[in-house]
Amino acid sequence: MTGMMLYFALGLMVLTVLSNRYWRRQLTLTRIAMSKLKDKVDDVTKEVADIATDYAQLAQHQADMEKRVQKAEIDMQAAILELDQKKGAPMQRYFVFDRNEPRPGRFWEVAVRFQPTAVSFADQRGYRGWTGIRRFLLVADGERDARDRVAARYPRQAGFEIVEVAGCRLNGLTVNRISELSTFRKPGKPEEEAAAAAARPQRRASPAQS
Repeated sequence: MTGMMLYFALGLMVLTVLSNRYWRRQLTLTRIAMSKLKDKVDDVTKEVADIATDYAQLAQHQADMEKRVQKAEIDMQAAILELDQKKGAPMQRYFVFDRNEPRPGRFWEVAVRFQPTAVSFADQRGYRGWTGIRRFLLVADGERDARDRVAARYPRQAGFEIVEVAGCRLNGLTVNRISELSTFRKPGKPEEEAAAAAARPQRRASPAQS
C-alpha cells in the first residue's frame, strides 16, 4: 500500500512538472504572439495616423482649390463684364510716333489734343490737325524726353496741347535692345539670333588705296 502511494506521488510529481513546462511554453508563445500583435497594432496605428495626415492635407488643398476656383469665376465674370463694356465702348486708336526710327528705351503713351481755334491760320500752316485727342506711342529714355520730342513735332503755337504722358498701357509691347532689329519686334531666342547672325553675309574689308 505504501509502495503504491509512493508510485502515485511520483507519477503526480512528474505530471506536475510536465504540465508546468507545457503551460510555461504556452505562456511564452502567447507573449510572443501578443508582442507581434502589438507591433502590428502599432504599425496600423501609424498608418492610420499617416492616412489621417494625408487626408487633412488633401482636405486643405481641396479647400484652397475651391477658393481659387471661386476667385477665378469671379475674375472671369469681371473680365466678361469688362469685355462687354469695351465692346460697347468706342474704339481707341494709337498712332506710332517713330515708325522707321528704332531707339533704345521704354514705350511711352502721349495724349495730344488739337485746338485749331486757339491759333491763327498762319501758325497752322504746315501742320495737319485732327479732331479731339490722339494717343501716340513712342520709345524714349524718360517722361521728359517723350514730352520734348512730341512737343517738337506738335508745338503749342500750332494749336497742339500735350494732355498726358504715361508709360504704355498696352500689353505685349517690349523694346528690342538690338539696334539692327525693329523696335517693335519682340526679342528672339538665343538660338534664333545665332542662326540669323550666321545667315547674314559678312562684309569684307576693302583694300586701302594709295
